[in-house]
Amino acid sequence: MLNKRNLWVYLLVCASTVATAMDSNIKTLFTTPQERQLINNNRYQSDEAEPQQLDQDEPHAEEIKQKAKEVFRKSIIVSGITLSNSGPNIVWINGQTYEEGEKIDDKMRIKVMTGNKIKVRITAPDGKHYFATSGETIEIVYQATADN
Repeated sequence: MLNKRNLWVYLLVCASTVATAMDSNIKTLFTTPQERQLINNNRYQSDEAEPQQLDQDEPHAEEIKQKAKEVFRKSIIVSGITLSNSGPNIVWINGQTYEEGEKIDDKMRIKVMTGNKIKVRITAPDGKHYFATSGETIEIVYQATADN
């Protein structure tokens, strides 16, 4: 009889805990790094200090440059892919040749993927991967910081 009573008390405590948790306003416990950055940016926007007037006596005032994120778009045409046994693979992109591992415009990395279908993986500066085979055109869209 004592065990049944303990069981009922335990079940009631658990049920009340679950009911309390369901009434709370907890919606998301985990976020991605991009969501965390957006939350931090929004949090600190309202806390910005009022601009202060500089004294006329100061000859040089340092300017603070804020980096803003801009959206960049680039159209990529893959004209051909050459596989090599004794050297790097070669890819023709927008009329220029690139070796595997090189970067397009010093920003996007190139990797040749072999398997059932030979394709090129282009990694944008924000880490997104885009895939294309010979003869395809792809549109790459990424965000990056730009100086004002």
